[in-house]
Amino acid sequence: MVVYRAKFYSLLNTLLLVALVTWLPASAAQSSNSTEVAISVDKNPIVANDTFILTLTVNQLVSDTLWQPQQALQEFEVLGSSSSRNTQIINGVTTEQTTFNTIVRAPADAGDYAIGPVHLLDVQSNSLNLEVVAAEQSDKLLDQRKAFIKVELNRDQVYVQEQVQLTAKLYLAANLHSGNIIPPKLEQADIRQVGRDSETSEIINGRKFQVFSRDFVVIPQRSGEQVIQGPLFQGQINVKSKRTLFPTFSSTESITTAAEDLPLRVQPIPPSWPTGHDWLPAELVTLSVSVGSESAPQDTEEQQFSQGEPINLTYRLSAIGPLPDQLPRLDELVAQLAIPGASIYPEAPESSANQRNGRLISQQTVRVAVIPHQAGELRLPELTLPWFNTQLRQQDNATAPAQQFAIIAKAGGTGVDSPQSSQPVTNAAETSTPTNAATSTEVEETPVAASTVWYQQVQLWQLLTLLFALLWLLTLLAVGYLARRKQRANSSASATNATSDNYQQHLKALKHACTRNDAAAVELLLKRWARHYAGRTSAELSGVADELDHAPLRSQIEHLQRCRFAAGSANWHEGKALWRAFQAALKAAEQRQQETGSVLPDLYPR
Repeated sequence: MVVYRAKFYSLLNTLLLVALVTWLPASAAQSSNSTEVAISVDKNPIVANDTFILTLTVNQLVSDTLWQPQQALQEFEVLGSSSSRNTQIINGVTTEQTTFNTIVRAPADAGDYAIGPVHLLDVQSNSLNLEVVAAEQSDKLLDQRKAFIKVELNRDQVYVQEQVQLTAKLYLAANLHSGNIIPPKLEQADIRQVGRDSETSEIINGRKFQVFSRDFVVIPQRSGEQVIQGPLFQGQINVKSKRTLFPTFSSTESITTAAEDLPLRVQPIPPSWPTGHDWLPAELVTLSVSVGSESAPQDTEEQQFSQGEPINLTYRLSAIGPLPDQLPRLDELVAQLAIPGASIYPEAPESSANQRNGRLISQQTVRVAVIPHQAGELRLPELTLPWFNTQLRQQDNATAPAQQFAIIAKAGGTGVDSPQSSQPVTNAAETSTPTNAATSTEVEETPVAASTVWYQQVQLWQLLTLLFALLWLLTLLAVGYLARRKQRANSSASATNATSDNYQQHLKALKHACTRNDAAAVELLLKRWARHYAGRTSAELSGVADELDHAPLRSQIEHLQRCRFAAGSANWHEGKALWRAFQAALKAAEQRQQETGSVLPDLYPR
């Protein structure tokens, strides 16, 4: 058994050695084949400015750096290149191949153009003759073209920063497998897609084409004669496979095509445009203003506004055509409004953009707080914004109407006495005088003899008993009075201590909020101070400044109001300065109270 096994292994080794000796010469023969380089194009003839794919094939695995298409195709525009590698071993024969696919744009002038030969690895490829046909004669190539793009502009003459719409239609004579439309190009311009793609079909010269439409907006940023480079399509289409016996199976084929370039004349801003205003070309511009928030507007006919109470307004600017960053800043325009007797604090604007019916719509919203400083009629002037109407090709104006409010004086500051306090008080005296007169008359008419008789009839012990009773009653009354007085004093002292403790805690909380630069907390604590400790019925920040009558404190409070109502409310950093000013104002108020002789608790913590 061992002998047969040894003979089997010996025979197997012999067969492997024979196979190896047979394969090595074949492999060496294959590797010794000469290098071959070949070029081809996917379509010929081709329309001017259209694109084609140049394929370069090398029967070896080579590096990507060996192929420099721009040097070999100097008369053409190279748009991009890709490579692939393949290695196969069949019956011991190894084949290798490197393929370069380069997308090339044809020249704009019709004629015949030579491509190649290409020199690579000291090997020369074949050469090609490419026929370029003028765009006017492209219809005769429809029977050969599998894909092409048509483009059009809604106008070929616009103003700078004016929107122009470009529509691209991709025609495919085969089913689309995958692909991408590269947007058009224009230097110093903003280009973006609007709307969604639409798909239809057309029959041209008896051939059915799938048609994919896409809209772009082009907004040039400089004036002059310009050329828009048309969009480019790169993709794959389904074709019947030649490598299978089943006709229902299909494979893909790479395809590319480009649209023709489009001239565009861009005019500068008209010299008649008003100085100091931003240039705004648009199809339509609207400017509105509302009182209150957008979700809960106020009715100015029924709503009353008090002196020092903020009036909230919302301005909205809407424009069809321009981008959001082209809109002028509403906060800067509102800040320029002159409002006598009031302060205006606009917030930072909010911008947005959306698309509707293939149109680009930009909006800007800004919220404004107006604080009236005096009672009476407050008029907010209208806000006017000039813009250029691209439909009528002339200047137009968008206007937010003027607003008028009735401002009432804050409570406690009118100085008008109540009607009851002004009534005369002589009626009580007049009614009490006759009663006293009648009583005195009756006393005078009492007989003197009756009182003498009463005195003689009273015994001595009765007088003493009455005297002791009166003394005892007076003692009880005195003790009760002293007890009640002591209780009231204790209660008053406790209340005073409690009020003083609460007051000190309130001031400590205010100091802590100022140290942290917490604008909202400082405003709340100042309003509570004015209501609970200064006795003001209207708890407004302006009331604190009026109560203490201190110029530095008033300046700090106005700065706090600006930070609270204007943009960047979190950027208030004057807390320590406000606390120092508040302390100085309290000390000044205490000195004034001491000079006038009034007795009040401490106005600041020790």
